[in-house]
Amino acid sequence: MTGWLTTFTRRRPTKIFYGWWIVTISLLIDACKHGAFNRGFTLYVVPIRGELGLSVTAIALAEMLGRLEGGVLGPVMGYITDRYGPRVMLAFGGLMSGLGFICLSQTHSLFAFMCIFVGMLSVGFRSGYNNASLAAVNQWFRRKRGLAMSIVAAGNGLGGAALAPLVGWMVFAWGWRTSAFISGLMILLIVVPLACLMKSSPESMGLLPDGDQPAKPPAAPTALKPGVASGARPPVPSSTVPRTALPEQDFTAPEAMRTPAYWLLILATGLRNTVHSGMSFLLAPVVVWYLQGSGRSAADSLPWAAFFVGLLSLGTFVMTPLIGWLGDRLPRPQLSAACMAVGSLSMLLFLPQSGQPWHLGVSILLLAVAESGNALNWAIMGDFFGRRAFATLRGWQHLPDQLMSMSTPVWMGWIFDQTGSYYWALIPLAVIYGLSACCYWTLPRPALPLRLQVAPVS
Repeated sequence: MTGWLTTFTRRRPTKIFYGWWIVTISLLIDACKHGAFNRGFTLYVVPIRGELGLSVTAIALAEMLGRLEGGVLGPVMGYITDRYGPRVMLAFGGLMSGLGFICLSQTHSLFAFMCIFVGMLSVGFRSGYNNASLAAVNQWFRRKRGLAMSIVAAGNGLGGAALAPLVGWMVFAWGWRTSAFISGLMILLIVVPLACLMKSSPESMGLLPDGDQPAKPPAAPTALKPGVASGARPPVPSSTVPRTALPEQDFTAPEAMRTPAYWLLILATGLRNTVHSGMSFLLAPVVVWYLQGSGRSAADSLPWAAFFVGLLSLGTFVMTPLIGWLGDRLPRPQLSAACMAVGSLSMLLFLPQSGQPWHLGVSILLLAVAESGNALNWAIMGDFFGRRAFATLRGWQHLPDQLMSMSTPVWMGWIFDQTGSYYWALIPLAVIYGLSACCYWTLPRPALPLRLQVAPVS
């Protein structure tokens, strides 16, 4: 009995690794971003347009300028994150976005709207939040990096499925100004305090990535066996040395930027986000167009559009952790390529415009698979280039990424205005997804810089 109790006591689970608290905090912060801004702001467009007399083009222009600004500021914000830690940038992003929503509630002109949207909301949401939280997660995990980042990325679906409907209810029940004020206040009360709990790295708390224990030094032998020379020590089993205790391949930013792998990864990311920016901004209009193929009117299709936007959010929330779990067991570049290929198929399934809800549901769920591969991209960057300059490298990625993707809603809308159909807009998106799949599939692992290459033991 005593022996069993001793064994049970020794096997009691230890306290939760703090890295998982980092993941939880990042998930909640990312959900706030997507619920209030990425998914939720579309609900402000109609009432703002009606009250302020703005055109949809003007509102889309603000989004386009915000993306461009995010690309230009990306390298600076990435450097600051690496230099001062994610806590600073998360708090900054929370303050700017929260105050931005509060100021938005007092807006009465196009000039004020543009200044607040571009100068406060875009700066806050695109400089902090997942740009900083993913850098923190990259510090805390190596072997479980894919799963950890995918859980954080599930905040996209969580925010869209849980918080965006709440924003919509406030807009319709209390008006867009009250909703914007409450959204800003809640961001200040939730995001900023959570940011204070972030820790820059496990080493800052005396820990190792993934919660591994430091390797124990071998004990000196008390007696030598016959035939063993004096001073010899028994070999240390390799199983006692955790993977994360080994030296990591930490590139500097210039070293990473000199590798073809970095730029091919940026190209793959930019192609993927080119489709994402258009389909996330115009998903509801595309769904309405598709359902009109069966004779439904635009008014009858709008409730269906809201349902399928929610279905996409729910699908990404469920699938993102699953794909991240697979990414820790399968080659991440090839898994990313498979997700992009599924996304290409989803675009093609829109083309018949049959108007059948079940057919549309299949297309939306396949699109959710492609969207759920997002976190694998950043896990690949961490795998290839380590932890030292992750945020800086991710920041430099923003500029070409935004330049490639910011115009997609504009040319998709132009095609629809000219033809009355999204058919010829969806075909290029399917091709772009396919090109992204090719880039991920052929992604080479970067060669180590000379300073990291270890000479072979003779």
